[in-house]
Amino acid sequence: MSAPSGPAHRSVANIRSPAAGNLGAPASPHTPVRTISSTFGSPSSLRAEEDIVILELGSRYLRAGFAGDAVPKAVIDFGPEEQRRAGDYSRWEVGYVRGRREEKSWGEAHELWRPDLRGLDLGLVGDKIDRAVRDAFTKCLLIDSRPRRMSLVIPSALPLPLLSAVLDTLFTNFQPPTISLMSAPVLTTVAAGLRSALIVDIGWAETVVTAVYEFREVQCTRSVRATKMFGEAMFKLLADDVDPTRPKRESADKRADADRRDLPSFEECEEIAIRMAWCKLGKRVEARKISRGLTPVKEEDELKASMRSLDISGGPDSGSMVSIPLSSTDPPQSLLLPFSKLAEPCESALFAAGTLAEDLDDEELPLHLLVYRSLLQLPVDVRSICMSRIVFIGGGSLIPGLRKRVLDEVASLVDEQNWDLVRGNAVDQYRSNPKLQRTKPRQPGPTEILEEQGVMETPTPSAALIEQEYDPIEEQLKKEAAKGKPPVESGHLRAVDSLGAWSGGSLLSQMKVPAISIVEREQWLQHGAAGASKATDINVVTAHRQSMGAGAFKSGDRSSFTLGLWG
Repeated sequence: MSAPSGPAHRSVANIRSPAAGNLGAPASPHTPVRTISSTFGSPSSLRAEEDIVILELGSRYLRAGFAGDAVPKAVIDFGPEEQRRAGDYSRWEVGYVRGRREEKSWGEAHELWRPDLRGLDLGLVGDKIDRAVRDAFTKCLLIDSRPRRMSLVIPSALPLPLLSAVLDTLFTNFQPPTISLMSAPVLTTVAAGLRSALIVDIGWAETVVTAVYEFREVQCTRSVRATKMFGEAMFKLLADDVDPTRPKRESADKRADADRRDLPSFEECEEIAIRMAWCKLGKRVEARKISRGLTPVKEEDELKASMRSLDISGGPDSGSMVSIPLSSTDPPQSLLLPFSKLAEPCESALFAAGTLAEDLDDEELPLHLLVYRSLLQLPVDVRSICMSRIVFIGGGSLIPGLRKRVLDEVASLVDEQNWDLVRGNAVDQYRSNPKLQRTKPRQPGPTEILEEQGVMETPTPSAALIEQEYDPIEEQLKKEAAKGKPPVESGHLRAVDSLGAWSGGSLLSQMKVPAISIVEREQWLQHGAAGASKATDINVVTAHRQSMGAGAFKSGDRSSFTLGLWG
């Protein structure tokens, strides 16, 4: 039989049966199978475990973002326009007019809570927080509702019932494994790059002055003079100009103004306050050194140049006029006001112009007097550090010229009254009458020796008036300890900028710094706020500081938790 003719690669036998030498080779190319652990099976699950969501809760806004970011990715407002039903796009229609709601106080529909919790529906507060967090997750952070660790930045004086409502909402609806509670004043100090500071938070309902020393809050004072009172004063200014007869027929019921369509709305008054309001100069403008005052010196120079160009003297006869269009009134109109008149709401609301200090309550002090008394109540060493690190935050701190005005007024009070807690006519008479003084200052020169009835007596001056002896060894030790260290700024008034409380919380969470209060979900759902340990319940024996080695920050006892400042 003859041999098969044709090329060998066309042979059917070669296709069906491979050669004997290629028996171990794979039949076709393929990708090798990789064994992946279930822990790292999905990158999204790994990110959900590692990412920490930072939430800053205020009375009007919610800020949300991831740990490690410089600024929050979402800022959610609690106004009535954000509380519409899903799918309601009526506010984007042509010719849409915002409806006005009946309010008992100024801006009540735009705030999440108020300092007085009487009559406040905590269930409604929880629903608003739930919707705001969901909107931040889906629209801005672009994440799902997978359980993630959270860090909650809240004011240090947040009431416990309100904190319980917030934690119940977050643990029930979002199921985070843990929530870390962090204080806003301390985080503001961290975001400014400081360890000690005097935080002046000009918020919505109140102004809070908190002294922070070595990352600990040592003092907190507050006043009701804040942005809410400032906005109401701006509304009265605009309403009186729209209707000059309004003050004469104004009734005791403040809700009558909210129903009138010829008066500006809340949103328009707030926008005018943000764009046009300003603060007048203080008593000491040229006496204080600008280089040791505010940090943003360029902002001060620009403000002074703009005021000189506008010929603003602060008096009632200033010639510069501004036109303010009002679109929320029916019909729309335009107001023509002197530019100096737009500084009156700041003077009356924040600085209590025309009111004596004796007529003011402790909870309604003007800003400069509140800062001065807060510094006056601090110890001397803490005061010298904090007065050189004054941080202004909050919406009211954005008013042009406000920070410089507060520092000038505080410097004027220090020159007039010094750092003396006791004041009054009796104290002035005692200081001016030499007969009532027990001790006199020591005169330079030899001490006079008196001789009475043969007894030598030497008058002993007060210990406070005797100068300390020079100690060369102590001075040498101080010089050796100060080598290589920059000089510490202290003893003079100075303002410092800060990135805000949210940025401080993002920084600490990224650096894995544990919070003082860490609440776990299982413990909170089981016990609630009643299961938190008080300061007297902490075991002092087991709370000794151990070495800072590996695992030093891991808590061994998870049977109880603490709410820290809020418990």
